[in-house]
Amino acid sequence: MPPEPTETQGRDYDVLVIGAGINGTSAARELVSSGFRTLLAEKGDFASGASSRSSRILHCGLRYFETPNPVRTFTVHPFRFAGALSMARAAMQARAELADSVPERCNPITMCFPVYRDSSVRAWHIDLGFILLRAIGPSKPPLSYRRLTRDFERHLPFAAHLRDRHQLVSVATYREYVMDWPDRLCVDTGLEAEQIGADLKLFCEVVSLRRQAGKWCARLIDLHGGHEQEISARVVLNMAGTWIDSVKDRSEGPATPRLITGTKGAHIAVRLPKAYEGFGITTLHRGGMPFYCLPSHDDIFYFGPTETLFDGDAGDVSATDADIDFLIGEANHLLPGLQLSRRDVVFTWAGVRPLTHDAGQPMGRRTREIHDLASAGMPGMFAMTAGPVMSHLSAGREICTVVEKYLGASRHSSAWRGRPCEMQHVGHGIARPISTDRPASFRNAVATEHARDLKGILYTRTGLAWRGHLEREDVEEAAGAVSELAGWSPERTVREVNDFLRYQKTVFRTASDPEQNNATTSKMGDVQA
Repeated sequence: MPPEPTETQGRDYDVLVIGAGINGTSAARELVSSGFRTLLAEKGDFASGASSRSSRILHCGLRYFETPNPVRTFTVHPFRFAGALSMARAAMQARAELADSVPERCNPITMCFPVYRDSSVRAWHIDLGFILLRAIGPSKPPLSYRRLTRDFERHLPFAAHLRDRHQLVSVATYREYVMDWPDRLCVDTGLEAEQIGADLKLFCEVVSLRRQAGKWCARLIDLHGGHEQEISARVVLNMAGTWIDSVKDRSEGPATPRLITGTKGAHIAVRLPKAYEGFGITTLHRGGMPFYCLPSHDDIFYFGPTETLFDGDAGDVSATDADIDFLIGEANHLLPGLQLSRRDVVFTWAGVRPLTHDAGQPMGRRTREIHDLASAGMPGMFAMTAGPVMSHLSAGREICTVVEKYLGASRHSSAWRGRPCEMQHVGHGIARPISTDRPASFRNAVATEHARDLKGILYTRTGLAWRGHLEREDVEEAAGAVSELAGWSPERTVREVNDFLRYQKTVFRTASDPEQNNATTSKMGDVQA
């Protein structure tokens, strides 16, 4: 049977963490391992926002130096250079720590940066960038930097597809990593937090917060069962990502300043020749922003991201026709030999980055920041903005340090509910390729990992849908495997299948799919939704 929902009514916690994305789960894990009584609450599932929709790159920080005319830019704006240096150092440290701690989630690739005669980024700019990276970051894993100046076809499988070969001066290559399936990274982090003592409430929304007797009183509603609970906590951590301002505004008290600027990043996935495997390409697109071609599963590669302001609900955001056309255009500008068209798009996805709001920077600040909301009339509430997936380990430690300074050292054992306190990698992830016993994997997602729907099974916990759109038969197999365990009636089972197919078609749409929802029909038995 699925794990029973934790009964939290009336409990008194040290910390309430709102948001089970990668930074929220990392914070909960650090807090409970430090002995703080912790509740992690999430209105949806694990990784239901930006954590599962990123560009999935664990990068060395070179991108922070990538800007048109970098020498001129950083000379005129020295503080901008200092910021780039700080972010690059943090990236190098995060790259080293994550690649060492969860190597099964970090796939090494050879990243390639083509340098053209007419490019604003010169070869020596890149050389200088790697001199800086070596100086400020750890030596392992190695950068393995080299710059090719001839015989491109002999070393690079995509060389013949590059644009303007007569203008190609060199190709810089170095080691980079692609995070295989950040959703699973988030699930494992949340399950570790639960294993060592945190209470976990998924599909449970914090609908109100009020300050009373020096504590925060929170009202929570189970979005599946509908019942309400109230808890108290000495500290509230608003880790809701794109929804931080919405959560903050549920507190009784004066209006508070805006914290989030959302920018949308869309990607297209296509199938590329087998020879591309193990390679990625990075460049600046014609708008001057970083643009990647990165390997995913099997022969699937993805191009992206876009970067546009987004001010709506980020829950089911998808790539628009304009996004897709832009990405195809930039992919063909980079690799015209591929001659990609809309027919080649296997699927798309889009996410919204929760960047730090700054009136002076319309696209937001990328620096990770922790906001103490005491000055806004919310003592004991903190929020984190602009925390990328790759640096979630340090983000968890940083937020734990903030809580320790506010509350003092914990007075509780980290096994305060009598559970063994062992910080270890739980290892629930399914190694690629997916287990041959797929029904057992589906049932495990429900029985031990809190999955409540097919999206949570097929995207978040098994990653099967990230390998390409699933046929109805595949989805029905998963639904049939878990229906009894999840307590679904035949009618409910059909509805779950249809809901998943509709979600897949609209949120992870192909270039031929319309931009609005489409009804699907059922083949499962004789029952109609």
